[in-house]
Amino acid sequence: MKITKTKKELQGILSGKSVGFVPTMGALHDGHLDLVRASKAHGLYTAVSIFVNPAQFNDSIDFEKYPVNHERDLTRLCEVDCDVVIIPTVDEVYPNGMKQMEYRHDFGSIALDYEGAYRLGHFEGVGRVVHTLFDMVKPQVAFFGEKDYQQLAVVKKLVEITGQDIEIVGVPTKREKSGLAMSSRNERLSPDQMKKAVKIYESLKWTKEVFLEISNEEILATIKDRFREDSEWSLEYFDLIDPKSFKPIGFSKPSNIRAVIAAKLGEIRLLDNLKIV
Repeated sequence: MKITKTKKELQGILSGKSVGFVPTMGALHDGHLDLVRASKAHGLYTAVSIFVNPAQFNDSIDFEKYPVNHERDLTRLCEVDCDVVIIPTVDEVYPNGMKQMEYRHDFGSIALDYEGAYRLGHFEGVGRVVHTLFDMVKPQVAFFGEKDYQQLAVVKKLVEITGQDIEIVGVPTKREKSGLAMSSRNERLSPDQMKKAVKIYESLKWTKEVFLEISNEEILATIKDRFREDSEWSLEYFDLIDPKSFKPIGFSKPSNIRAVIAAKLGEIRLLDNLKIV
């Protein structure tokens, strides 16, 4: 496995190859490794980036506490036969400085609500760094996890806006045995909080089970009540949406629905989603 820190060296390594790309912020778990496995299964020369992007954090404390362990990440990537890893500096990604970043995008309505509303500027930062990393790597295919489902929609929109010839592949959410979605932020949960965190997946699973039996209004009210039972939880949003428009479905029962949720357990923010029908 090759390791580099520069765009110039990376492009020399990738020249003439069919490239699958997995952009990450490090603190890799099995969900990230599934993305690498998916790229390898496509028969692609697989590149992974590790870059904690300051432009997509609206919470400076969250940025400062984001776990970084490159040595462990590289060991894990070796285990899944990753071909090349780029670990760029902020100056390499943003040579003109954070205040003069080159790319700005309008993602329209899919980026306005939910994560877009609770993390102001987040998707603007995601769009800039992903566009920049795509320019660095020039992949044929890029792989993203479905856990960040709204981000996946934004990246697909990015490729549409920019006209980049890149196939975007969504990979199903990797879960713990408990059902909790794997996340780098899970490392910050205490053992007791790890048990409590299962409430998010249980809420999604229950919604899927009862969706055709009770009203949408009753589903939303029940989930909100469940999170009020424990003062350590703070529910930011739970909704039933059209996965293409990212708009709530209201009282209707269409044939393509996803439930989305985000909540804070103490200081740690967790999010998840599930296809309902």
